[in-house]
Amino acid sequence: MKSHPPENETDPPISASAARRTQARIELRAKILAAAAELFIARGYEGLSMRQLGERIGYSPATIYLHFANKDALLLALLSDGYNELGRRLAAVAAATHDPLERIAAVGRAYVAFGREQPMHYQLMFMRRADVLRERLAERSERVDAFQVLQLTVTQAQAAGVLQPGDTLAISLTLWATVHGMVGLFLVGPPLPEAQIQVTIETTIAGILYGLAKEGLR
Repeated sequence: MKSHPPENETDPPISASAARRTQARIELRAKILAAAAELFIARGYEGLSMRQLGERIGYSPATIYLHFANKDALLLALLSDGYNELGRRLAAVAAATHDPLERIAAVGRAYVAFGREQPMHYQLMFMRRADVLRERLAERSERVDAFQVLQLTVTQAQAAGVLQPGDTLAISLTLWATVHGMVGLFLVGPPLPEAQIQVTIETTIAGILYGLAKEGLR
């Protein structure tokens, strides 16, 4: 008969050296992805090579191949990380905001903030062509879909009677186009003072919600 360990027995602790190795792998992966994002934006998919990437970060191509099999794997990881991070941010903001209209506004602000904080990721996600890889990403069940979060906030606001009835998808796409347009302006448009950017964000969100709010609430 097999003996069983005592109930209070725990797994042996991870050694300090193993923890350092794990952390080093995580940091190197992040370093590779950050450099790859810059090169994808600057040179395009065809213009990036593992050799150039290795030179950028000070590692051999062989080291990069230990983490990513090829350029597709690199780009897929960048897109996957970006979509999931954006989805998690929007979901957290939506869950923390009670008022239905303010929830939409909060999600919009969080979307713009993500685009400004992660410009390389954002451009790869939404301002470059990567249709085949996006199809592969859509098959991943763990993906947090940012657009579904936005669409849910619209559905909730309509159900609460504070947003005009109508095509939920069309309204959601209108909101997405609005915040995406702001991110694009801030990333590639003329430089603006931070105060002006914040006023623009609030004015745009207030304006779009005024137009979409139920008539009696305007």
